[in-house]
Amino acid sequence: MAGAVKWKIRNVVLGVLLGSICLYTYHYLTRCGTILWQDCMGINRPKFLCVDFHGGMANQMFMYAFGLSMSIQRNLEYIVPKDMMLTEIFNITPNTFEDHRYHSGSGICTHQEEDILDCGYDSSFEKLPSKDLSFKGYFQSWKYWIQYEKEVRKAFTFKPWISEMADKQIRNIMTKRNATYNDGTTFIGVHVRNGDYSNKHFAEFGYRLAPASYLKNAMDFFRNRFNKVLFIVCTNDLNWTSQIIGKEKDIYLTPAGNPASVDMALLSLTNHTVMTVGTYGWFISWLTRGITIHYKYPYVIGSDFSKQFHSNYSDHFYPGWIAME
Repeated sequence: MAGAVKWKIRNVVLGVLLGSICLYTYHYLTRCGTILWQDCMGINRPKFLCVDFHGGMANQMFMYAFGLSMSIQRNLEYIVPKDMMLTEIFNITPNTFEDHRYHSGSGICTHQEEDILDCGYDSSFEKLPSKDLSFKGYFQSWKYWIQYEKEVRKAFTFKPWISEMADKQIRNIMTKRNATYNDGTTFIGVHVRNGDYSNKHFAEFGYRLAPASYLKNAMDFFRNRFNKVLFIVCTNDLNWTSQIIGKEKDIYLTPAGNPASVDMALLSLTNHTVMTVGTYGWFISWLTRGITIHYKYPYVIGSDFSKQFHSNYSDHFYPGWIAME
């Protein structure tokens, strides 16, 4: 009896395994048949580069910049899905497999590489050949695309409706505070990320929040450097931020409700930047191009998050930015 049961279980397992292999083979051939045929026959075809876009807006900006650089270097067609978040925000045009008359799921045909150092630079990616490639990870280092920074900046041009909203808002702020670019006022964009990073999940992984003392030090840096300053502050934790810095006369705390894209566009219109932690503040700083102050200790030493960086952060933070505590 026991032998019969084992025999049945073995047959079920073998059946499931065989069925899975057949199903995968069917899907692979369905998606990759044209590519396989053209390669077998020696027919010239475009080679493709895919990125697994995921996460929030700024995470995807790092991924897109990485993929753009890699595709330019290797003369590959950069696949950008129609539903990718950034196509609704920036000057980025979708480019799909269907546009090239291939199956929409042809990404399965590409050789996949994975980023194991999310906030650092892996030079091995630069040595990959010019073939069909697919990438999964975060790629949060400016070093991947610094030689194509002009192209990246062009891609990260905001859609007109976003730029118009941001321009209208900063002009309203200037009117309320009786300040302009021409009257000697230096505008400092400040992004305070606090709310979600205080969650247990982030804390256990090793994320650190920038404390109130850091914000005071960073703002005093600009107060001491310029005669007249106005800090324009956006945050995902309005209550905490208003308690810490909301009463200062040279600070304008923007109300909640803006899309993240508009807040980023708004702060990029300032002269210089104070960022706290996170990739969203990173790209605000990079778009602004002025002096950037960033929190010196983005992770808990020895944590899982710390393993995503090189020890001196130089792969992640842009050259010339000033670390402060």
